[in-house]
Amino acid sequence: MIIDSLTHVTPDGRWFDTAYDASESRLLREMDSAGVERAVVVALAGYISNEYVLDACARNGSRWLAGASFDPAAYPTPEHAAREFRAQLHGAPFQVLKLHPRLNHYDPLDIRCLAVLDELSSWKQPLPVWLDTLFYFSGGQLQRPPLDSIHHLVCRFPGIVFVLLHGTGASMLSLAETVRDCPNAFVDLSLTLCRYARTSVMSDIGFLMSRFDRRTVCGSDFPEYVMSDVLAEFDRAGMDISAEKPRNVLGRNLQAILRIN
Repeated sequence: MIIDSLTHVTPDGRWFDTAYDASESRLLREMDSAGVERAVVVALAGYISNEYVLDACARNGSRWLAGASFDPAAYPTPEHAAREFRAQLHGAPFQVLKLHPRLNHYDPLDIRCLAVLDELSSWKQPLPVWLDTLFYFSGGQLQRPPLDSIHHLVCRFPGIVFVLLHGTGASMLSLAETVRDCPNAFVDLSLTLCRYARTSVMSDIGFLMSRFDRRTVCGSDFPEYVMSDVLAEFDRAGMDISAEKPRNVLGRNLQAILRIN
């Protein structure tokens, strides 16, 4: 089974100020074309609502897995953020939680974000966290460098599974070393495979696929990229490894994280 770790759709098919087609029908066509059985479809707090994502996933049966999004920085205090997070999402039928510090302009170690993760960790079955790891944004100042921030989060919340979206980009190999002793952390290849095609980063990805295959997942970041192009780059990066390892990266690891057959 191939599972796309990260996709987005919008009600009108528009994708910010770009020409990309983010419609539901296009995502289905691209999945069929690439042989992708299932895809994680995520909301983006302030841009794509949780309610819309639930409705879209319901329209597409079992093929789409719903990801909620939440912006801790939208609330004035940690207590308020945690309370609203619980009120909005506890018991809701989502399979993952998307946190996007860059898009929502906050430090991942902001006390409001930590309060939300504290609340999540108290749940009987915490949602796995899809954490966008490209933290830098104009005017922002991080308390710690990205790798240190990530290490702090995955160690502080060992009961939460973190899928580290885009693998911090060009520093992906360093990320793998940072979290290798943290079994709740997974490196995600979405966006990175295509953005850094034919650069030295591809050698790093090939190394991860051969040595870190049980802790790596893959997706498209649709509509920015499509899975057929991702799979072509995936094959180039992993051309010298056995078939078992790609199966882990392309589906088996996500099956275990998401508890699906």
